[in-house]
Amino acid sequence: MARRASDDSTVARFEVARANQERVLAESALRGERVVSRVRLALFVLVTFSQVVIARMSGELGPKDRQRLVAVLAYLVFALSITLILHLQKKPNLGRARWMPVLTTLLDCGFFGFVAWRGASSSGDFNPQMLAASCAVVLAFSVARYSWLHVVLSTVTSSATFALVCWVMGEFSISRVSFVVGCYIALGMLIGWANTAVSSMFLGLRRRDNLSRFLPRQVVERVLQTGDGTLEPVQREVTILFSDIRDFTTLSETLPPRAVLGLLDDYFGHMGQIVMGHGGIVNKFLGDGMLACWGVPDGDANHAVHAMQAALDMRKKLEELNAWRAQRGEPVLRVGIGLHTGVVAAGMLGGAEQHEYTVIGDAVNLASRVEGLTKALGVDILVSESTWKAGQGRFRGERMSEERVKGRKEAVVVYALEGRAPPEKTEPAPGMPRTAESH
Repeated sequence: MARRASDDSTVARFEVARANQERVLAESALRGERVVSRVRLALFVLVTFSQVVIARMSGELGPKDRQRLVAVLAYLVFALSITLILHLQKKPNLGRARWMPVLTTLLDCGFFGFVAWRGASSSGDFNPQMLAASCAVVLAFSVARYSWLHVVLSTVTSSATFALVCWVMGEFSISRVSFVVGCYIALGMLIGWANTAVSSMFLGLRRRDNLSRFLPRQVVERVLQTGDGTLEPVQREVTILFSDIRDFTTLSETLPPRAVLGLLDDYFGHMGQIVMGHGGIVNKFLGDGMLACWGVPDGDANHAVHAMQAALDMRKKLEELNAWRAQRGEPVLRVGIGLHTGVVAAGMLGGAEQHEYTVIGDAVNLASRVEGLTKALGVDILVSESTWKAGQGRFRGERMSEERVKGRKEAVVVYALEGRAPPEKTEPAPGMPRTAESH
């Protein structure tokens, strides 16, 4: 039953992700239709000016045609109505994004085809070039529409309109019509490809941005290339890092809310970059605390080494931040950092609406306990014995003590991490166990 529930949750997450993608495309389509509606009005004004004002000045104005005038006025009402509807639409509507382009395409082609037919019938002069240009504009309207099927519809409708009017007017020529239709097909293929490429790129950028918030760049690239299978649940040995700003509650009480958020944003921004720069992932922020881990979702045989290096770089960065804060007369920050190496379960957790990639297990709890010992022992970085051994002799430190922590019967041996070992001591000590990955 648990397996079935997990499967249902995964399916639900994929459904939400698909719905979000459709919403993003609908938002893009809404913006595109708004632009098209304005271009349609501009085209109407330009065509009217060309066929009335300029034609009158050049003596090319044809005889009055009541049906043609009614069609022009009806098309103007249609163009104004569509523009108003799209302007008043505040949120994208998936249903409207699907059917509105169908309606507008049919009405656009119908209008241009009817006007060309009526104009030729009343004047006896049929101009296929003008009709071909009008239908090409209708086809161009399909740029940035919701579905590639809209591009197909525009291509077919424009081609059919041109061919039908030519046939009705007795000007049908297979070579001429096939040439124009071929141009329409080529233009439709190009527009369809561009729409698909732009949509894929836009969705990819949004997905990349979301994943980059908690995964290293190399892991993000792998997820984008291979799919969400990279984030499937695993059981693996990892190294967990907990950090916490000491006495932050007292500090925050003296600052306005905006200053508190600004301080945390700056602090976490620097520390998060350090974590990801060493191949780790920032799992979550817990108020003024941070949980990071190494070894998932990609395996890393040296996860403990990378985590310890990150902890030392966090100490160095904090010194730089405090020097800057001291110059501005602001109180300096003190942090505690705890690391522990152990086996965890890692994977996506949460419902369909909100979920995250996280790690669960006793190792996470113990890392939190180790961080809590930093204040009692008067040091800023403590690592458990398992992490110290997995460091492969590459670091300097001092064995502090064996401490009893809540939730564990055995005492926990902790080491104060002081720095990197000298170059001649970076080789693993004889018989030193190396990290092993448990799948």
